[in-house]
Amino acid sequence: MLTRTGLDASSGRTDWSEGRAMHLQVRFQPRSSPADVEKVLRKVKNAGINLVGIGGSDLEFGGELALVPEHGREQDLMDLLSAYHPRLLDSADPDSGLTLCIVGHHAGGLHDCMASIASGNVTSGRIIRDILIGVPDVDQMRDQQVPVQIYSEAVKIATDPND
Repeated sequence: MLTRTGLDASSGRTDWSEGRAMHLQVRFQPRSSPADVEKVLRKVKNAGINLVGIGGSDLEFGGELALVPEHGREQDLMDLLSAYHPRLLDSADPDSGLTLCIVGHHAGGLHDCMASIASGNVTSGRIIRDILIGVPDVDQMRDQQVPVQIYSEAVKIATDPND
Protein backbone atom coordinates (compact mmCIF):
# COMPACT_ATOMS: atom_id res chain seq x y z
CA MET A 1 0.00 0.00 0.00
CA LEU A 2 1.28 3.45 -0.90
CA THR A 3 -0.05 6.51 0.86
CA ARG A 4 1.27 10.03 0.54
CA THR A 5 1.54 12.96 2.90
CA GLY A 6 0.57 10.79 5.84
CA LEU A 7 -2.93 9.85 4.70
CA ASP A 8 -3.62 6.20 5.41
CA ALA A 9 -6.21 5.33 2.78
CA SER A 10 -7.34 2.17 4.55
CA SER A 11 -8.35 3.91 7.78
CA GLY A 12 -8.97 7.46 6.58
CA ARG A 13 -6.69 8.91 9.27
CA THR A 14 -3.36 10.67 9.09
CA ASP A 15 -0.68 8.42 10.53
CA TRP A 16 1.71 11.09 11.75
CA SER A 17 -0.44 14.06 12.67
CA GLU A 18 -1.94 12.35 15.72
CA GLY A 19 0.94 12.46 18.20
CA ARG A 20 3.76 11.90 15.74
CA ALA A 21 6.10 14.22 13.85
CA MET A 22 7.07 12.24 10.77
CA HIS A 23 5.37 14.84 8.56
CA LEU A 24 8.00 17.37 9.67
CA GLN A 25 11.70 17.55 8.84
CA VAL A 26 14.50 19.80 10.14
CA ARG A 27 17.11 20.50 7.43
CA PHE A 28 20.47 22.23 7.85
CA GLN A 29 24.10 22.14 6.76
CA PRO A 30 26.27 20.58 9.51
CA ARG A 31 29.03 23.14 9.01
CA SER A 32 31.91 23.37 11.37
CA SER A 33 35.62 23.23 10.74
CA PRO A 34 35.69 20.58 9.44
CA ALA A 35 32.04 19.60 8.93
CA ASP A 36 31.18 16.97 11.51
CA VAL A 37 27.89 15.07 11.59
CA GLU A 38 28.94 13.15 14.71
CA LYS A 39 29.29 16.46 16.60
CA VAL A 40 25.74 17.44 15.66
CA LEU A 41 24.34 14.04 16.66
CA ARG A 42 26.22 14.21 19.97
CA LYS A 43 24.51 17.58 20.69
CA VAL A 44 21.14 16.01 19.90
CA LYS A 45 21.92 13.02 22.11
CA ASN A 46 23.12 15.18 25.02
CA ALA A 47 19.92 17.24 24.78
CA GLY A 48 17.88 14.04 25.14
CA ILE A 49 16.09 14.47 21.80
CA ASN A 50 15.13 11.14 20.29
CA LEU A 51 15.16 10.97 16.49
CA VAL A 52 12.65 8.95 14.49
CA GLY A 53 14.32 9.64 11.14
CA ILE A 54 17.63 10.79 9.67
CA GLY A 55 18.78 11.35 6.11
CA GLY A 56 20.46 13.82 3.81
CA SER A 57 23.14 13.98 1.15
CA ASP A 58 26.80 15.04 0.91
CA LEU A 59 26.68 15.50 4.67
CA GLU A 60 30.28 16.54 5.25
CA PHE A 61 30.77 18.11 1.81
CA GLY A 62 28.43 21.08 2.22
CA GLY A 63 25.19 19.11 1.85
CA GLU A 64 22.24 19.02 4.19
CA LEU A 65 21.37 16.76 7.09
CA ALA A 66 17.68 16.01 7.62
CA LEU A 67 16.43 15.04 11.07
CA VAL A 68 13.00 14.09 12.35
CA PRO A 69 12.61 14.42 16.13
CA GLU A 70 9.96 12.78 18.27
CA HIS A 71 6.64 14.59 18.23
CA GLY A 72 6.69 17.70 20.37
CA ARG A 73 10.48 18.14 20.23
CA GLU A 74 10.62 20.06 16.93
CA GLN A 75 11.20 23.47 18.54
CA ASP A 76 13.74 21.99 20.95
CA LEU A 77 15.70 20.66 17.98
CA MET A 78 15.39 23.94 16.07
CA ASP A 79 16.65 25.86 19.12
CA LEU A 80 19.50 23.39 19.73
CA LEU A 81 20.68 23.68 16.12
CA SER A 82 20.08 27.43 15.73
CA ALA A 83 23.77 28.07 14.97
CA TYR A 84 23.29 25.98 11.81
CA HIS A 85 20.28 28.05 10.65
CA PRO A 86 17.91 25.06 10.35
CA ARG A 87 14.68 25.08 8.33
CA LEU A 88 11.54 23.26 9.43
CA LEU A 89 9.73 21.66 6.50
CA ASP A 90 6.20 20.28 6.63
CA SER A 91 4.92 17.76 4.09
CA ALA A 92 1.48 19.41 4.37
CA ASP A 93 2.97 22.51 2.68
CA PRO A 94 3.05 21.84 -1.09
CA ASP A 95 5.80 24.44 -1.55
CA SER A 96 8.15 22.76 0.95
CA GLY A 97 9.37 20.09 -1.48
CA LEU A 98 8.82 17.47 1.24
CA THR A 99 6.55 14.51 0.61
CA LEU A 100 5.71 11.79 3.11
CA CYS A 101 4.91 8.32 1.82
CA ILE A 102 3.80 5.46 4.00
CA VAL A 103 5.01 2.54 1.92
CA GLY A 104 4.25 -1.13 2.18
CA HIS A 105 7.16 -3.29 3.31
CA HIS A 106 7.30 -5.37 0.13
CA ALA A 107 9.14 -5.46 -3.17
CA GLY A 108 8.32 -2.30 -5.10
CA GLY A 109 6.92 -0.29 -2.19
CA LEU A 110 9.64 2.36 -2.31
CA HIS A 111 9.67 2.34 -6.11
CA ASP A 112 5.96 3.16 -6.27
CA CYS A 113 6.47 6.12 -3.93
CA MET A 114 9.50 7.42 -5.87
CA ALA A 115 7.78 6.97 -9.25
CA SER A 116 4.74 8.92 -8.09
CA ILE A 117 6.85 11.79 -6.79
CA ALA A 118 9.14 11.82 -9.84
CA SER A 119 6.09 12.05 -12.08
CA GLY A 120 4.73 15.01 -10.12
CA ASN A 121 8.15 16.65 -10.13
CA VAL A 122 8.15 16.78 -13.93
CA THR A 123 5.24 19.19 -13.92
CA SER A 124 6.40 21.17 -10.88
CA GLY A 125 10.01 21.68 -12.05
CA ARG A 126 11.57 19.78 -9.15
CA ILE A 127 14.07 16.96 -8.83
CA ILE A 128 14.55 14.53 -5.94
CA ARG A 129 17.43 15.63 -3.71
CA ASP A 130 17.31 12.87 -1.08
CA ILE A 131 15.21 10.42 0.88
CA LEU A 132 14.79 9.75 4.57
CA ILE A 133 13.60 6.41 5.93
CA GLY A 134 11.88 6.77 9.29
CA VAL A 135 11.12 4.48 12.20
CA PRO A 136 7.65 2.93 11.85
CA ASP A 137 5.20 3.51 14.67
CA VAL A 138 3.46 0.55 16.34
CA ASP A 139 0.53 0.55 13.89
CA GLN A 140 2.83 0.77 10.89
CA MET A 141 4.97 -2.09 12.21
CA ARG A 142 1.85 -4.20 12.60
CA ASP A 143 0.71 -3.27 9.07
CA GLN A 144 4.24 -3.77 7.66
CA GLN A 145 4.56 -0.14 6.56
CA VAL A 146 7.52 2.22 6.59
CA PRO A 147 7.43 6.05 6.66
CA VAL A 148 9.57 7.60 3.92
CA GLN A 149 10.19 11.28 3.31
CA ILE A 150 11.24 12.44 -0.16
CA TYR A 151 12.76 15.91 -0.47
CA SER A 152 12.67 17.55 -3.91
CA GLU A 153 14.18 20.86 -4.93
CA ALA A 154 13.19 23.27 -7.68
CA VAL A 155 15.54 23.38 -10.63
CA LYS A 156 16.15 26.10 -13.12
CA ILE A 157 15.54 25.01 -16.66
CA ALA A 158 17.79 26.38 -19.37
CA THR A 159 16.04 28.96 -21.48
CA ASP A 160 16.79 30.42 -24.86
CA PRO A 161 19.43 33.16 -24.31
CA ASN A 162 17.71 35.21 -27.05
CA ASP A 163 14.53 35.60 -24.92
